[in-house]
Amino acid sequence: MTTGDVHVRIAAGKQRSLLAALAVQARDVVPADTLAEAIWDAEPPRSWEVTLRNYVRRLRVLLGAATGGRIMTSPPGYLLKADNDEVDVLAFEVLRRDGLAAARGGDWPRAAVKLSQAESLWRGTPFADIPSRSVRDAHLPYLQEARLTVLQTRIDADLRLSHAEDVIPELQRLTSQYPARERFRAQLMLALYRSGRQADALAEFRSARQFSVAELGLGPGPEITDLHQRILRADEGLLLSWAGLEPGRATGALPARDLAGSGLSHRRQ
Repeated sequence: MTTGDVHVRIAAGKQRSLLAALAVQARDVVPADTLAEAIWDAEPPRSWEVTLRNYVRRLRVLLGAATGGRIMTSPPGYLLKADNDEVDVLAFEVLRRDGLAAARGGDWPRAAVKLSQAESLWRGTPFADIPSRSVRDAHLPYLQEARLTVLQTRIDADLRLSHAEDVIPELQRLTSQYPARERFRAQLMLALYRSGRQADALAEFRSARQFSVAELGLGPGPEITDLHQRILRADEGLLLSWAGLEPGRATGALPARDLAGSGLSHRRQ
């Protein structure tokens, strides 16, 4: 992590787990037993309360007076004080909310900018360097879904802003990586159609249908099926607007809870 202008290497895995557990809920009190689970997963030692206090003390020393002093004792646990621009995950949440709100309001240029900025904060897989299974289990699914929502909505904005050809390579990668996520497939179909590649757009629908039947035992969903029908009849409306869900439904906020992750790097805590 970086504190001020100095990069601090936290070599001990348990110390990294402790910092991650505090950072993922920066500005909120993290109960001591939650921190113990983050450090030792399901097997804390009998004297874990004393050991936890020692770990916190050592982490404060390691981070230095200015940053370490932000780890506050606050019953029933500890709290890490941080501003939005000091922890990337907090900055990501602010940008995500601003971008989704702009999309819901139809301000697609602002949505594209804010959501692109949110994407730029990612540093690979969250918690890749954190040994704590409990931290990953508690926060990784939400983080991954939050990022996919950002991606989907930013691509919606790009399609609204007539950048269809630009997003085709990205959508081809995303549909390969997330074949069950039909919204990416629908976005790819629309981007191909708007780029004059109707046959390729129809081929994407066939691929989606084959996957749905083979892997899920179901046919494709209504959004992608409706889009397929509109492409078949060369609906001129597809050249003018996004054929998917209304912005409020397509970009609805995720459940309110804290974002977290070391994959979104912690800055100047």
